[in-house]
Amino acid sequence: MLVSTIRTSLEYEIFSASEFFLNMLASKKSQLILEEHLSVDYAENNGSRTPVRFQKNIDAVGGRFVSFPAEEGTIHVDYSVRVVTNNARRPAEAAIYPIARLPKKTIPCLRPSRYCESDVLSAQVQALFCAQGDGIALVESMIDWIQENIQYEVGCSDSTTSAADVFEKRKGVCRDFAHLAITFCRALNIPARFCVGYIYFAEPPQDFHAIFEAYLGGRWIKFDPTRLAPPDNLVVIARGNDAKDTPFATIFGNIKPTRMRINIEQEDPYSDFHVKAGEEQAAIIGR
Repeated sequence: MLVSTIRTSLEYEIFSASEFFLNMLASKKSQLILEEHLSVDYAENNGSRTPVRFQKNIDAVGGRFVSFPAEEGTIHVDYSVRVVTNNARRPAEAAIYPIARLPKKTIPCLRPSRYCESDVLSAQVQALFCAQGDGIALVESMIDWIQENIQYEVGCSDSTTSAADVFEKRKGVCRDFAHLAITFCRALNIPARFCVGYIYFAEPPQDFHAIFEAYLGGRWIKFDPTRLAPPDNLVVIARGNDAKDTPFATIFGNIKPTRMRINIEQEDPYSDFHVKAGEEQAAIIGR
């Protein structure tokens, strides 16, 4: 069991009337939320704050998000949550199920998607991994290949970058690593899906993080192709076929993100595990 305390602070400068849809709330699926607080406020010139009305919503794939309109000015979004997750160690082995045995709900996670072109890369994937074992061992061999061949480089990709682009350019960030691993899995008939959330990193700054889940041995198992943190420690925000289903922010209007701070403390009450990332590790945007 893992108890995570998360505090997220966002700041936006708004130049015209805008609509915000922020996918930042911890999921209630397979996680227990002990306490949660969300506030959205205008920053006034005198240092005070004026609350903004917002709504909590659930999207088509089960993700929770907050929406609100905003006028010209500076907006602060503050979110805090304490969550209990099950970070039990994964099994040593878990087999790939034949297609006929897969639950029908996993079938969409076999198909090519916007950022995971498993049809385009099928031949290359077959050549790379067709003799690399089964189940967890096979997926880990894919991650080994990504670690050895794809450079982790902040700022090298954008919202249009797909797995095929990453395979060609050989560099990316966590989202790109996850898309490529999902693509590899689907090309070998392993259902895989994108997963985004909060997790503690040993090296700052803290940020939203993307991993993936593969369906093996009758269950979804988390993997982190960046190997930046234990994947089972992730506090999930949302899952989907790829990043198209789980965008952190969808904003309509003329705005500029100016500040982001994510503070994470994670501890296992039944062991000595306890990590904390403080405010000094804040990520500052555009400054």
